[in-house]
Amino acid sequence: MWRLRASSISKETPMFIGHITQRQFCAALSPQLQRLIDEVLERIATPLPTGKHELQGDSAFFLVMEDHTQPLALRRSECHARYLDVQILLQGRERFGYSLAPFNGLDEDLLATRDVAFSAQLVEERFVDLAAGDFIVFYPGQPHRPLIAVEGEGEPVRKVVIKVDKAFFE
Repeated sequence: MWRLRASSISKETPMFIGHITQRQFCAALSPQLQRLIDEVLERIATPLPTGKHELQGDSAFFLVMEDHTQPLALRRSECHARYLDVQILLQGRERFGYSLAPFNGLDEDLLATRDVAFSAQLVEERFVDLAAGDFIVFYPGQPHRPLIAVEGEGEPVRKVVIKVDKAFFE
């Protein structure tokens, strides 16, 4: 069983932010990931229902989600061991917390059953705001805190989360 350890990613682990209309400038993303993003964008051109949609079995799939952002204090930071996340905001505004360093420890470890762990033990959390059309990539092991309100009590958002197994890139 794979376990997330403090040494599992370096303090220099990057993340990536872009806009769906400027994907031609995303050379930093692997060609495989760019193709998956393109396929998802083609499929959501016609609105899809919320829920899970297959791309390549368990290796790559995406979730169409409708949710509501919340104040920072109500959101938990998470990370994944197996899957990379590409979060594409379709409607609304969303703030993300993230860290380039791993968690100092885990508060709730569900990696074996749900590929998610939660922790409040973040190192140098940073924040970025996304608007409709923006996307952000979080690599396996990278702490991130989604669905933070940009202001006030929050707002509804519609987004797509592409999940890609890290083995897909091997």
